[in-house]
Amino acid sequence: MSMMEPRQITKSSTVSEVLQRHPGTSQVFLEKRTLCLGCYMARFCSLRDVANVYSLDTETFVHEMQQAAINKTFQNFKEEDSNWDKSHPIR
Repeated sequence: MSMMEPRQITKSSTVSEVLQRHPGTSQVFLEKRTLCLGCYMARFCSLRDVANVYSLDTETFVHEMQQAAINKTFQNFKEEDSNWDKSHPIR
C-alpha cells in the first residue's frame, strides 16, 4: 500500500482511501459527527460527498483532513526519532 501524502488528500479522495493511508484522520470524522467510520459506502464516498451530506464546508473539511494527516505523520516521526535517540549510543 503506497502512502498518500497529506497534500494529496483532495475533495475527490474517497473516505476509505483517506482512512487506510492516514488512520489519524478518523478523529476528524468523529469530531464532525459523521457516520463514515465503518460505513459500507466509505469506498465510494468522496470527501466532497461527506461534506455535502453533513453540510460541511468542503474546503475546510479537506484542509482539516490534511492537517490531521500531517500531525499524525509528524507525531509518528517524532516517536520514531525519540526511540532512535534512546537506543543510540551517542547522545
